Amino acid sequence: MALINPPIWLQAGSYPARSDRLAIAALLAYPGFAADEATPLRIRQGIKPSFQNQQFRVRAAPTPNMTVLVSGGFAFIDQHDTGGTGTYIVCNDADVIVPVNPAGSTGQYRKDTVVVSVYDQEYVGTVSEARIEVIQGPYASSAGATVRGTLPPNAQILADISVSPSQTSVSNGNLVDVRNYTVGLGGTLPVASNITPNRPHPGQMFYQPDTDRFVYGDGNGVTRQLHGQWQTYTPSLSNVSIGNGNVLARYRRQGDMVDLAILLNWGSSTSASGIPQFSLPVSPANDSMRWTGDVMINPPGTFRSGQCWLYSTSTSVTTGAIDPTNGGITTMSGAGITMGSGGWIAANISYAVA
Repeated sequence: MALINPPIWLQAGSYPARSDRLAIAALLAYPGFAADEATPLRIRQGIKPSFQNQQFRVRAAPTPNMTVLVSGGFAFIDQHDTGGTGTYIVCNDADVIVPVNPAGSTGQYRKDTVVVSVYDQEYVGTVSEARIEVIQGPYASSAGATVRGTLPPNAQILADISVSPSQTSVSNGNLVDVRNYTVGLGGTLPVASNITPNRPHPGQMFYQPDTDRFVYGDGNGVTRQLHGQWQTYTPSLSNVSIGNGNVLARYRRQGDMVDLAILLNWGSSTSASGIPQFSLPVSPANDSMRWTGDVMINPPGTFRSGQCWLYSTSTSVTTGAIDPTNGGITTMSGAGITMGSGGWIAANISYAVA
């Protein structure tokens, strides 16, 4: 590849359609995956997001049959026949009825896939058009063994359809929405947490609808949480047998800091063999300060204070009581504390992460 001339939109210049496609690609989001770094003109293709993401949504017919409906909208599809030749815009201004091939016989299951695709005879074949189509998958002996069929190179996946033997109609229960979305460069991209690009450009913003979180790409190619919504987690315990007690824990990450709150409710069969330790939800930085927070202990019937610190393995936090005789940190029994049913230990912790 080399410098592309003439520059796009140069006065009195003459250039191919590829240059117009590249102009669109220049304004769209970076894909954010390692596989795309060797092809710098690639973009993140997908559907234009909208309120409740209705664009190019696949749904069953009002009276279910062997068709599906695809809503109107905009799709941005990268050219994958040869690569590096820009982005197609596909516009659909009304519902499209798309047929699904008849189901197989006994023991024949398949996964069909609804796509919006572009065919360009400049590069491959003899057709130049956009299509909304269902790509039939190969038959399998069970629903769990089904896979997608071979998809067109220039295609955006919209939905998967599970087709069982002798099935005569497609309901919404047979559909799985698998659309990707794309935005302009610098825009906030809606994307599920499990498929968030792992190499975002610095400053790229993502909204993860499944976790209701905003995350961003930092200068090291790491995705970090922007605002610290609280999340629950289940810590593992050391030196404590929980018995019929319980542990409640939640944390939030804000940049390179984690705030953590833990409540250990003591039951009648809960016991401790030493200073309680709780595993951490996120590993701390190597240089994270060891003194990290405070703990309140109710045996019950009275209140005693203590301190929290990171354990030497950097995988857990330790809570200890303040010894009333010398002010040091010790076990609960060493501090004269006898825990009983209805008592609790509450810790609040902050520490730095990598």
